[in-house]
Amino acid sequence: MSSLSSRSKPSLSRTEEAPPAWPAEDAPPARVDWRERLALGTDLALIGIAVTVLALPVITAPAALVTGSAAVRGRYLDGRFPGWRPLLRIYRRGLLPGLPILLAVAALGLDLAAVRGGWVPGGPPLLALTALVVIGLSGVAALTLAALGRSPGLPWRAAARWAWDQPRCAAVLALINVIAFFLALAVPVTVPLVVGFHLFAVHMLTDRLAPLG
Repeated sequence: MSSLSSRSKPSLSRTEEAPPAWPAEDAPPARVDWRERLALGTDLALIGIAVTVLALPVITAPAALVTGSAAVRGRYLDGRFPGWRPLLRIYRRGLLPGLPILLAVAALGLDLAAVRGGWVPGGPPLLALTALVVIGLSGVAALTLAALGRSPGLPWRAAARWAWDQPRCAAVLALINVIAFFLALAVPVTVPLVVGFHLFAVHMLTDRLAPLG
């Protein structure tokens, strides 16, 4: 009897097996509320309208775009606009360096118009080559805008030199420029909206393809 009872009793010395330690799963990232998306879209539209108004005198267009780039950068990183005084300083600082940019853009436009109008020899092959050069340089210009929006105190030449050394990102931005151009050309009334959202897309793509070290 004692042997049977000893067999029926569970062994107290046997330790219970620990449950398997499964790796903990990371919590899913919080989704942006629709109200935040709406607020971001509204702010980008306001930035685009402000940039368009500031660029109306034409000679102020480069400074207006750089100021808009800095405003977009601050909005999507910090969730709010930068102060108006820093933006005003960026705008004033960009007036003089923007003049050579306007001259270069005007020269490229005249060159493209001359080739297209048949004023110079070359025909369609030269027109296609000139168009590709203009599109490629627009990508470098967009990347330069992103660099100046990241670091407003950066000299424009240094920003352009850095952008020139990022051919892959510049090529992607050139394609985005073409899409934005034809969208604005198809519906001219959307130009202010296209400007704001395009600057936002430029910064987002630049952060992915050409992050600053």
